[in-house]
Amino acid sequence: MLLETIENKLRSIFEDTLDRLLYPGVSRTLSSQLVALIMEQIEAQPEGKKKAPDQIQIFVSPEKWDAWQSAQDTLTKAALELENSLSAEGFHFKHQPQFNILMNPRLDVDAIEVKIGYTQDASPLEKTALQPVPWQPSEEFVPINAYLIINGKEQVPLQKAVINIGRRSTSDIILQDPMVSRDHAQLRAQQGRYLLFDLSSTGGTTINNHRIHTATLKPGDVIRMGKTILVYNQEISGVSDATKAAVIPSEPKE
Repeated sequence: MLLETIENKLRSIFEDTLDRLLYPGVSRTLSSQLVALIMEQIEAQPEGKKKAPDQIQIFVSPEKWDAWQSAQDTLTKAALELENSLSAEGFHFKHQPQFNILMNPRLDVDAIEVKIGYTQDASPLEKTALQPVPWQPSEEFVPINAYLIINGKEQVPLQKAVINIGRRSTSDIILQDPMVSRDHAQLRAQQGRYLLFDLSSTGGTTINNHRIHTATLKPGDVIRMGKTILVYNQEISGVSDATKAAVIPSEPKE
């Protein structure tokens, strides 16, 4: 009964927006798969545990990326509904549940992939600023399963503590864009997250349309350097035995 109630509530939230963005009926399929994944993960816990997953990642194709960004308000409502419905049944969330939209160039245009899991705690990050003491990079702080998607096509894994980005031939990530500076930006791993530093570039760096000097990246952030668009993604990690996933294929074409 709980499963059906939550599914119906989610579908009513998704219907107007998602059926328009993708194709009629996708809201029904997504709601069903999402609730099934959540309940499967809850049931896999030891007896007496009532912890609900708080991370929901939806992977979409580059072609549908912009459309999905306009659905953020709808997804926020859905996350709140999940929290309220499961909390009312005695389940608890370590963190407030949230949906993250990530890009997967390997998906068909209208297909989506859903993954759920639990947030891993990281030590709180202070407001980012250049430190007055020498900063020592450490591979142990490199985020797991982090990568950039460049211009919706190229997927670049991020596996180092310090990653230089620019036009310079020795950069770790070389951007062939005349609007990008030779030494444009730098990624630094710190306590399981990446910090992005603009290196006083000529054209500047923006994240989600806001110009930055230093910022902590989160999955789904859209970075612009010159005319180049980079999307930061980081798949759920550290809960491989509990993470559940489902791929919802595109609607068959008649």
